[in-house]
Amino acid sequence: MLNPKIFSLPEEELSVKDVPQGYAIVSDQVAKEGMPIRFLYREEPDSAFPPDSGWRMFSSFEDDDYADNAANFHLYSLQRMANYQPAIAKLLHSSTGSVFEQDLHQPDFVAVSDWEIPQE
Repeated sequence: MLNPKIFSLPEEELSVKDVPQGYAIVSDQVAKEGMPIRFLYREEPDSAFPPDSGWRMFSSFEDDDYADNAANFHLYSLQRMANYQPAIAKLLHSSTGSVFEQDLHQPDFVAVSDWEIPQE
């Protein structure tokens, strides 16, 4: 269940706490338009931004033009995102290289093995 009110609460008021420290880059379709996270992956964290966890989160409806525009993505703490959509909390402990997706008609995320993390 999604909880869009999470984005206005202070971090100390968030209830899901068993997640790693750090931040994720999150699509505005999720964080600002209220769509669920349906696709997420973890790449090597950006060393230029130490709080980066390497997690990238998407609604799965972003097209290439949307995804290529950095203005459509913002940083949010892993704790905040786990409180927004608690189903991802356990996934956030996964290692670099992990990729997960959620089918529109299934409650659980599944590991993806046929998709490569983009290299910059």
